[in-house]
Amino acid sequence: MAVDARYHLMFFTTAAKPKMKKMGQCAAAAALFVSLSTSAFAQSSDLDCSKPHQPSERAICANGALRALDARAAAYYSMLLEAKPATEGTGLGEFRDGLQAEEQAWRRDTRDACGAQIACLTQAYQHRIDALHASASEHLALTALKTESKPTSSGPSIDYKDATYRIGDKDVTLLEGQHSQPVAADSSVQDVTRVIEPPQHAGGVLGGRPAIAVFLSEEGGGSGTFYYAAVVFADGRGTTFQIGDRIQPIGIAINGDDLVVSYLDRKSDEPMVVPPSVPRERHLAYWNEHLVERPSAQAAATQ
Repeated sequence: MAVDARYHLMFFTTAAKPKMKKMGQCAAAAALFVSLSTSAFAQSSDLDCSKPHQPSERAICANGALRALDARAAAYYSMLLEAKPATEGTGLGEFRDGLQAEEQAWRRDTRDACGAQIACLTQAYQHRIDALHASASEHLALTALKTESKPTSSGPSIDYKDATYRIGDKDVTLLEGQHSQPVAADSSVQDVTRVIEPPQHAGGVLGGRPAIAVFLSEEGGGSGTFYYAAVVFADGRGTTFQIGDRIQPIGIAINGDDLVVSYLDRKSDEPMVVPPSVPRERHLAYWNEHLVERPSAQAAATQ
């Protein structure tokens, strides 16, 4: 999507705007917030990982997917704080005071209450991001001011739900996020591959190319459900890396040259009937059209 204007977020009170105009403003604000998931601004955060104090902060700093969620939430929060009043008397001061108090209460009573529990922290951040998004849709309008800068592009659109993924030695083409076929020629049992969300897919650049990262699952009528980290590029083709059987996906993120995958697993001596509870994080690299695991991450995943 090419843009040739600078966007400014404007604070407004809902009572002062006609319904149809408000709907347009909300849609515009929501569209901008969606675009933040792949913007450079969304990579910044106030969390200081050089001296984390709370157990929650230490867990976030040690987990790439949580760091990405923290950066996204921080970007949304900063945009709300930096909104400019659209008209005089909009109650902007009261809005900012309330937003800051809400942020402090969320960190203390929700985020930090999770301690070092990865699943709890992931859910806390996802709910916080949803709340900030809703606040933007309610309180912000979007105006575009023309500039003389050249148009820029956010990169090609990547439809990760209608794409072909390499899984093992076969290509699997998903339509609307799913693929089904009989496990054998004369079998009524279906081998089903699908996109798993949540956790939310993630955008970034791997191997110098824009990419989308997502979890896939595959089950074929047996007791197992195998999960894969997957990336797909603008040409509609992607590849996968098998994470494990009956794990619990937590987060996926593209951080620099790494595809960072976090999930819950079992201890090596626990049977598959035990719900996964052990947090794992693995770092993958895209090399020669394949996802490969970095050696240090491979060792950590087997402990």
